[in-house]
Amino acid sequence: MVGKIILALGVLGILLGGAVLLVSLLLPALTNGRTSWEEALLGIIPGAIVLVLGFLITLAGVVVILVGRKNRRAV
Repeated sequence: MVGKIILALGVLGILLGGAVLLVSLLLPALTNGRTSWEEALLGIIPGAIVLVLGFLITLAGVVVILVGRKNRRAV
């Protein structure tokens, strides 16, 4: 049960980080230069950090689920 919660939080982190990163990357192009890349970095950097952390949390959730299944089969 805990593994599924960790996995869900990781997937939500990936979705949130990916959305923030994507919007921040597209912002200078969609605003025709009214937003500079320096301003867009205020969203790109946190979005990338949340994306990577979400990925790591997702991997941890998968590991917890797989270890739980292995222990359940051994008993």
